[in-house]
Amino acid sequence: MKTTLAVSLLVLVLFVPVTLLAQKEAANLIRNGDFEKFTGDNPDGWDTSNIPGTLTVVSASAVSKSGAKAVRCEVKDFYGSIIAGFVCQKNIPTEGKDLKLSASMMVHAVGSDQAVIVLCYLNSSGSTIGTIEEYVEDTRSKWTDIVKEYKSPPGSAMVHVRITVLADKASEKVHPGSYLICDNLRLNTVTPVAPVEKPLIQ
Repeated sequence: MKTTLAVSLLVLVLFVPVTLLAQKEAANLIRNGDFEKFTGDNPDGWDTSNIPGTLTVVSASAVSKSGAKAVRCEVKDFYGSIIAGFVCQKNIPTEGKDLKLSASMMVHAVGSDQAVIVLCYLNSSGSTIGTIEEYVEDTRSKWTDIVKEYKSPPGSAMVHVRITVLADKASEKVHPGSYLICDNLRLNTVTPVAPVEKPLIQ
C-alpha cells in the first residue's frame, strides 16, 4: 500500500509541472499563409506593393518549402526609385492572447539587406500599441525556419503582419536584386492547458 502510494505521488510530482507548462496551438490566424492561392501576382488575402500593369515586385515562387508555391518579394529599380516588394495582412484578431509565429524563409541579399517580418499590435480602437520585428539575413539559397513566441501587450486585440526587404540600419536604401521567399507562415494564439487531475491509484 505504501509503495503504491509513493509511486502515485511520484507520478503526480513529475506530471503536474509538465502539465502546467503545456500549451495548445489554435488554428492559423493568417489567411493563405501557405501562399498556395494567387490572383495574378497577388497572394489572396494579402495587400502588396505591386502596381497592376506597371510594376511587379511580389509574385508566386515555384521555389517553395512545401506545396506548389511560396511568395517572393523582391527589390527593383523603377525609373530611379528603389521599390521593395511587401505583403501585408491587416486586422488579424488575436483576442489579446500570446502568439506563436512560424515561417520558412529563403533570403538573397545584395549588400547587407535583410528580410523582416513585422507584427504590429493594435488595441480594439485600432491604435498601435507595440511592434515586433524578426530579421533574417542572407540564407545562401537555403531555407531557414523561424519559430518564436511573443507575450502580447496589455490591451492588444489584433495584429497587422508585414513581410518585406529592408536595408541594414547603416544604409539608406535597399538594393535591386535582393529578394525573399516566404512559405508556411503561421500565427497561432497560445493558451495554457488546464492541468488534468488524475485520481490516485490505490
